[in-house]
Parts: sequence; C-alpha cells; structure tokens
Amino acid sequence: MSGDLALRSLDPAELTELRTTVRAAVSESGYPARARELEAASQSPGLDSDLWRLLAEDIGIAGVGLPESAGGLGGLAEIIAVAEELGATLAPVPFLASTVLAGQILAACGDRARPYLERIAGGEIATAAITDSAGRVSEPACTVDGSALTGTVRFVAYGASAAFTIVSAITPHGTDLFVVESSETGVQPLTSLDFTRPSATISFESASAVRLTFDGSGAEALGHGLDVALLATAADQLGGAQRCFDMTLEYIKFRRQFNREIGSFQAIKHRMADALMLVEMARSGLERVTWKPSEQFSVDAAVNKAWCSDAYNAVVAETVQLHGGVGFTWEHDAHLYFRRARFDAAYLGDASFHRGRIAALLDW
Repeated sequence: MSGDLALRSLDPAELTELRTTVRAAVSESGYPARARELEAASQSPGLDSDLWRLLAEDIGIAGVGLPESAGGLGGLAEIIAVAEELGATLAPVPFLASTVLAGQILAACGDRARPYLERIAGGEIATAAITDSAGRVSEPACTVDGSALTGTVRFVAYGASAAFTIVSAITPHGTDLFVVESSETGVQPLTSLDFTRPSATISFESASAVRLTFDGSGAEALGHGLDVALLATAADQLGGAQRCFDMTLEYIKFRRQFNREIGSFQAIKHRMADALMLVEMARSGLERVTWKPSEQFSVDAAVNKAWCSDAYNAVVAETVQLHGGVGFTWEHDAHLYFRRARFDAAYLGDASFHRGRIAALLDW
C-alpha cells in the first residue's frame, strides 16, 4: 500500500463516535427519503451542498485519509467507516469521488500535489477523469502536448460539480497525471440511474494543465488511488446491503399472511439466511483488509469490490421482492438502494472486470 496511508489513527471509541456523528448528520438531513422527494420535484439531489458543507467542514470528513500536513486525519479504517455510513443512508455527497479517489491519487503524487490536497481537505470538490467508455480504469483517454491536454472522458463522478479534475494522460514515458481547473473543461452532465450519484462527460480541448508526475510514474499513484477507492466503494456497498437486510427483517416480522408473520415461513427464512451470509462475508472481507492488509493490496481491493458488488445486488433484490407489492413502489426506499447498488457495481469497473484483474495480478 503506497501513498503513506495509515491503517488508522483514531482509537476504537473515536472511530465509533465518527460513525455515529456521520450517521446522525445524514439522517437528520432527511436521507434517504429526501433523495426521492428532491427527484420528484425535478431537482437534482446528486449533490446536497448544505449536507456536504456540514460533513466536510463541521465534521471534517473531506480530509479523512489525507496527510495531516495537508489538513487530513485518519487512515484506511476511517475511510471505510465513513463510506459505510454514507452508503447506509444514501448520502448524495462526493466523498468517494473527491476525498477518496482524487485525494488518494494526489496523496501518492508528492509535494507538487500539496496545494490540491489542502483544497480537498477544506471542502472543495475534486474528481478524477481516469475511466474508459465503459467506466473502467484502463488506458488513459487523453493525450498531452506540452502542458495542454486533449481528450474526452465519460462517466466522471461529480464532474459537473468539481472545482478541478485529475486527469490521466498518455505521455512518451507512459501514464502521467495532471490537474485541470474546471474553467478549462467542457462538461456535459449525464443522466444517472442513481440520482444521488451524478456523473458527466468532460472534454479537454488543449486545456491548460499542471503536471503532477513525470516519466510515467503516474501509473503507481493512479493504482494506489484506485485500490483505496475500490475498498471505499465496497464499504458503501456493505452499508447499503446491511440497511437493506435490516429493513427487510423488520418488515417480515410484522407483515402477516395466512394468519401468521411471513418471516415464519421456511422459504423466507432461507432467503434471509442467504442474504445475511452475503452481508457478513462482505463485512469480514473488508475488516480483514482494513486491519491486516496483505502484501497484495491491489488483489485485496479487487476481491472486495467484486464480492460486495454481487452481494449488494443480491441483497437489494431480496429487499424488493420480500417487501411484495410495496417494494416496487416509488414511495418505498427499496428502489433508491437498488439504484445505488447498480451504480456502485459499475463504478470503476464491474465484478467481472475486477475478477479479470485478480487473475492478471496473480498470474493465473
């Protein structure tokens, strides 16, 4: 694991307090229900600026996992904890895109990235234009001529809200990283299945850029940021899957059919047991890599992203079905989690893509 990311810096009691504080702040702001209300009113809830200001400035999550010298705090355990709570409440904030993905890429870029890290820790939104046309991290889509970038990148999370963008580009020496201010880009917002997670197409037409890495060293920084972002996304998926399981369990305890609670039916018990197994295995995998990562950190990250993607999709499907007719309605929260599960599964590469990466990393 590179980028000088500590495993953790808070003691267990402080970590629990961080979780509780984040959960309370988002819940008191009305989520997940408020996301549905905003969409119904034709207002984009992809970024709740007031909630992000509260979380970023008052609670300090914008700096979680970033170097203390840049105003950051905490390490991998804190990133996982915050991401899980935000996933459970479907908070429409750019923690994954800005603090984690962009922040961790910058943290691995050395002193030249310090001013941008300080901006992220202060609450400014950054994003990373590093994906291909399928939303996966593969070959850079941009080229560079001197200090000018040219190219188009699709599916950039929070691309329309970012103050600056980290861009990967092909250079004569390999992949290097650049920063482009939003004033230099062309942005086309995209319609997202999950309206709490906006994305955009960003175009660069000889855009003025600040170079962060040289001689092809950007690939290592990009790899570090990707690994941590995959784990944070897996935590977001775990939080959502746990919430889906919990609300389904509560529903089957009181929903009656044939003069008995439906949770007493053996078929439903088996389905809930399978769902719980998926959630607990996801939690176990994340806890292991959080507290005792192996030397193959990239493999750990890919394994967790692939497993949690499948687990979340399976659990949320059970949530919709076991709620019966109400689970298919706009008024119920199930479809909000279904949307998030689908978005998270595709974000930075789906399960199939990462299983392929695992095979390549292990030389299978």
